[in-house]
Amino acid sequence: MPENPRFLNPPDHCRPLQFTPPFEQWCGTAEESTRINLKRLRDLGMRGLVVHVSLENYLCSDVAWDILRRGVRMAAEMGFRVWIYDEKGYPSGAAGGLVLAQFPGGEAQGLVRSARGDGNVKYDVVRLYEGTHATENFYQKRPYINILDSEAVSTFVQVTHDRYARALHPIGQYVEAFFTDEPSLIAAYVPQGKSYPRTLPWHPRLPEIFLSRKGYDLMPHLESLFESRGEIDRKVRCDFYEVIADLCAETYFGQIQSWCRRNGVLSSGHLLGEETLVWQTLFEGDPFACYRRFDIPGIDMILSDPGKIMSGKYFIVPKLGSSASRLQGTRRLMCEISDFLGAFNGQHATLEQMQCTASLLTAMGVTDFVSMYQPPIPPPAGAANDHWPDPKPPTEREFRAYADHAARVQSMFAEGSIETCTAVVHPLRTIWAHFTPSDRSMYDPHPDATIEAIDRSFTDLCRNLIQRQMDFDIVDEHGLSLALVEGETLVIGDRRYKALVLPPMDTVRLGTMETIARFSAQGGLVVMHSLAPEYSGEGSENDEQVRALAAMMREGKGGGTTGGEGEGILEALRSRVPPNCGLLPSSQHILCVRIRRREGPTYFLVNTSSDGYRGICTFPSNGNALILDPASGTSRDARTEAIDPSSARMALTLDPYQAMFVVFLRKEVSV
Repeated sequence: MPENPRFLNPPDHCRPLQFTPPFEQWCGTAEESTRINLKRLRDLGMRGLVVHVSLENYLCSDVAWDILRRGVRMAAEMGFRVWIYDEKGYPSGAAGGLVLAQFPGGEAQGLVRSARGDGNVKYDVVRLYEGTHATENFYQKRPYINILDSEAVSTFVQVTHDRYARALHPIGQYVEAFFTDEPSLIAAYVPQGKSYPRTLPWHPRLPEIFLSRKGYDLMPHLESLFESRGEIDRKVRCDFYEVIADLCAETYFGQIQSWCRRNGVLSSGHLLGEETLVWQTLFEGDPFACYRRFDIPGIDMILSDPGKIMSGKYFIVPKLGSSASRLQGTRRLMCEISDFLGAFNGQHATLEQMQCTASLLTAMGVTDFVSMYQPPIPPPAGAANDHWPDPKPPTEREFRAYADHAARVQSMFAEGSIETCTAVVHPLRTIWAHFTPSDRSMYDPHPDATIEAIDRSFTDLCRNLIQRQMDFDIVDEHGLSLALVEGETLVIGDRRYKALVLPPMDTVRLGTMETIARFSAQGGLVVMHSLAPEYSGEGSENDEQVRALAAMMREGKGGGTTGGEGEGILEALRSRVPPNCGLLPSSQHILCVRIRRREGPTYFLVNTSSDGYRGICTFPSNGNALILDPASGTSRDARTEAIDPSSARMALTLDPYQAMFVVFLRKEVSV
C-alpha cells in the first residue's frame, strides 16, 4: 500500500479553527490553566481559535483585556491561528449596545407605505426592531444599527476594532482575521402568522445618494417600489436595489475591510439569509457585492446532516460563496460549521455525518472551517458548564477524528484548484425587477408567483447539476461585465468556461446580454431556459435590443445556443460538457468534483446518503491511480480498467457518508 505521510498528517494551516468563549469561561483566569486547555485543544486536532473579549462589562474591562491579551499571545506562541469575533453575540454591528448608546441616530430604519382615507398613500420612516432579526435571533433582543449609515458603522469600528488593536498591539503579529457575524438590513419580519407593514430598507441620505448615482429623483417613484404602475417599475426597482447593495458593501463591509487592511489583518465573516434570492434581496441587496468586500468571504452551516443540506436550500450557500470567491480571485471561503439545528431538534449528527458535511462543504469550495462543535474540554474548577451548550458533545476520539478528516480533505484541495467549465448566471436582477415588499413573514412564500417560480427553479437547477456530477460556478452580472471571450471560452479572471447556463430570468443589463451573445457567436455553449431575457434592467429603451439578442441566439444564428427547461437544460449541457464522472447505476447522492493537482487529475467523491453505493464509476482520465481515504488517512492502488486513451472505469464502493479521492498519476510524479 503506498504511503502518503502528508495526507495522513496534513499541515496545520489545513486544520479547523475552534470557535471558543472568552478565555475566562473555558480556561479560567490562571495562566497555567490557559496553557493546559490550549494544549488540549491542539491535541484534539485544532490549530486555530476564534475568540473575543469577555462579555461582562463588554469592551470596557481592563482586566478582561489583560486576560484576552495573555491568551491570544499564548495561543500564537503555540502555533494557533487567531481570529477575533467582533460582537457580543450577533448580529454584528451593535457592539453589545454601545454603538447606539453613543450614536442614537444610527438605528436601523425602514420606509413603509400605508393608504390614507382619501385614497392617497403616505410613506413613513419607521424604526426597525420588533419582529425583525433584531428581536428574533437566537441570542438576545436589542436594537440594531443601520448598516447603510456610515457614521453608525464607523462608531462600531471605533468602539470594537480600535479597542482590539490597542489591546493586542501590534495586532497583525497575533491576529489573522476579524469575523463579523450576520450584519444585515433587517428590513424583513420573522414570526409567521402575522401581518406586517410592507417595508423597504432606508436611510435619510438615500434619496440624495440615489440621485447622484442614478441621475434621477427617487422620491416621485416610490410607488414603483411597492406597487405595479407600468414599465418604469422595472428600472426603478433594479436601480434601487443596486444602490442598496452597493451601499451595504461600501458602508459596512468596506469600512471594516479598509480598517483590517490598514492594521495588517484580514476581514471575514458571513451574511444573513443567502439561501434564497428573495432573502438576498431583503438582507443585503446582492451578496456578490458584499462578498467582494471580504478578504475571506464566509458562510455558516448550522446543521450537519448531508441529506438535509442537499435536499433543502442550504447547499446553495457554499456554492454561492465559493463562486464569488473564485471570481474575485481570492479562492478562500470560511464556513462556520455546527449542528445547531440537529441538536435543537434532538437529532445529533453522528461522526460520519460530521465528516461527510466537511467533505460536502469542501467539495463546494470551503477552505477554512470555524468549528462550533463542542470540544470535550472540562470547564475550569468552579465555572458553570454552560460555555458550550451542546448536551451531547463528541467524545475525544470523535472530535479528533473529525478534525483529522476535515484537515486531510482540505489539504488535497489546498494544493490544487477546483476545475469547472460551466457557469450558471445568478438571476438576481430579475428578482429585483419583480420585487415588492411583502406583508408576511420572510418564511412565507413571496406573493409574486414569478419571483417564487424563479427562486425555486434556480435552486432546483443548481441542485440537479450537482446531483448529476456536473460542477459549476455561479456568475453574477458584475462578473460577466469583466468577462472576455476567447474563441469558444468565456474568461473571467483565471476562470475559463465552455458553457453558460441561463436559468429562468427575464431581466438583465443590456451589456450582460451582449457579452452572452458574443460568447454564443464565437461557438460557446449557451443554454437558455424557455423564460429567457426580454427586458433591460437599465430601462425599456433597451428592451428591443435584449429581445433581439435572445432571439438571435435562440434561432441558432450564433451557432452555440440551445434552449429548454428542466431535463432539457441538463441534456443540452451534457451534450457538450460531460459530467466529472459517470455512475452506473446513476445516483443523485454522489457528488463528484475534479481538482487540478500537480500529481494529476484528482476526483473527489462524496456519498451524501445514509445508504451505501455499489457500482461502476467512469472517469475522463486514464493511467495509474490511487485511492485516498480521508477518514483513515490511508491510500491504496486503484484497480482501474482503460476504456480508451482518455478514460477509465473502476468498481466503486462508498459506505454511507463516505468520501474518497481518486488520483490519476502523471507518469513523472507520484504521491
